[in-house]
Amino acid sequence: MLQALTDRDRDLAVPYHLLLGPDTHGVTQYAGVVAGAAGAPVARDVTQLLAGQPVHVHVTDRLLSRDPAAAAAAVETLARKVRLTLTLHDVPQPTDGPVFHARARAYRRMVTASRAWATNSWHEHALVGRWCAPDARGAVIPLPVLRTGGSEVSTVEVVDALLGGLFGFVYPGKGHRQAVRAAAALRRAGTLARVRVLGGAAPGHDDEVEELVRSSRARGVPVEVTGRVPETQLVRALRRVAVPVVAHRNVSASASLNSWIAAGRRPLVRDGAYAREMAELRPGTITIFDDSTLVPRLEAALHRPATTWTTPGTDLGPSLEDTAAAYRAWWASVDA
Repeated sequence: MLQALTDRDRDLAVPYHLLLGPDTHGVTQYAGVVAGAAGAPVARDVTQLLAGQPVHVHVTDRLLSRDPAAAAAAVETLARKVRLTLTLHDVPQPTDGPVFHARARAYRRMVTASRAWATNSWHEHALVGRWCAPDARGAVIPLPVLRTGGSEVSTVEVVDALLGGLFGFVYPGKGHRQAVRAAAALRRAGTLARVRVLGGAAPGHDDEVEELVRSSRARGVPVEVTGRVPETQLVRALRRVAVPVVAHRNVSASASLNSWIAAGRRPLVRDGAYAREMAELRPGTITIFDDSTLVPRLEAALHRPATTWTTPGTDLGPSLEDTAAAYRAWWASVDA
């Protein structure tokens, strides 16, 4: 039987981190990384927590239930037991489709139940204020760039020529189809561009991969879908793509974008509030495109590969240590 955690031998300003969901889920992975950097004890089950303890949860409704209302109810139940703070991920926005209003109501309930909450970007904070909880005020603690072994090299890797790449799960709105259409336009003009997808289908979206491959063949564009890339091979895989592309239509915070940057790449990123926020946060790390400029931006990058790499010495902050320090300061202010 799991034993309840106690406050012994720990910094009382750092709450327990309740990690929800499988270790393969990006939000769960990030929660564990933040907990480790902040020196926070970790619980994997609510039964490990004692009444009144400070607890932090990185939450998206989909980690808790397919029903947003049930997810909100689970958070409310937890908040009645512990002193709960939240980091909100996958904040609702109208492009969610039919489930949007239910998700917005659920996030309002989660915000209301918590003692304090944070998002990973000002863009997400604004979404909460506009669609979920108009009177609420939260903290903003940006996602860090997580450097890994082999990413801090000053030389440009030998890449697969004339290949545009996208990283992460395949699901509607991620931008894969837009990248294929751009590659088709380049091929019609004589540039034999190809597309590589570093990742596989998001849960429940196997049909999206099948449709992507089918439509790509119809357009005459070679597409390779690698499936999940092992962590030990990820940096090299990201460094071998000629032109990284981040084409999400509904992005609000992107770990995949940061993975490109951590590997030394300067990706093409679809214009939007979040992209502009990241361009301001980390100057010189992304190149912004819109629907009318992806083709010329992609063509220019294919013929000037140096523009797809960050200049050595570019500030990629915040680092994980910066993020952990920001969280510790925030938690201390909540308890002050």
